[in-house]
Amino acid sequence: METIITWGWTWLCILTAVMLLTSWIMHLQSREFYMLDVVMRKFSILDMQFPATPGELPALIKHIYALPEAARQRTLSALRGQLWVDFLFMPAAYGSIFLLCLEVAAKMPPLSVCASLFSCLGWLQLLAWICDIIENIYLLQKIRPDPVPSTQAAHRTYQWIEFIKWGVSLTGMVSALSALLFFWVSGQYVTASLIYLLVLAAEAGVFIFLVLLVKPGKRAT
Repeated sequence: METIITWGWTWLCILTAVMLLTSWIMHLQSREFYMLDVVMRKFSILDMQFPATPGELPALIKHIYALPEAARQRTLSALRGQLWVDFLFMPAAYGSIFLLCLEVAAKMPPLSVCASLFSCLGWLQLLAWICDIIENIYLLQKIRPDPVPSTQAAHRTYQWIEFIKWGVSLTGMVSALSALLFFWVSGQYVTASLIYLLVLAAEAGVFIFLVLLVKPGKRAT
């Protein structure tokens, strides 16, 4: 654990770079997400992650298979590709939150409630990661020409998996970033760590530039 903390900011920069790179790849893939529901229109991966009813996800997948052949193949290839790229995104994203939480815990008084809280939030990212893996496997199995609606019990389980994944990861990230901002404003930071902040800012700048560089275009049928 001491080694992780010692090299925490270096690993954070590496994981953030991987996370942003895979995010950009998935952004490119999402530009091919179309379905035919009376008219051709776009959808997002969030539409698949938060179906309100057991029949909503199969209906969306059927709308994808209703596309003309060429458009259907592009969408299916991009959708499956994004789910596979997400397996590379996961360790980078949850690993980054894990390191942020451990860095905050290390700045707290040893054995204090706050230190224990942030340590728990860090290790809970493993649970969020497992939930994300289950989600992707579930979605990959659902992408077929004849998707079958899940049972009510399976649908509720899937909803809980999404709730845990997003709840744990967002709580850890927001809490850690808020604590680090407090340390920054109050002057409780090590000057040597500023170089890592510049690296992270540069990585974010490159990511934003790449996203803006790719202009949305019209989909050919």
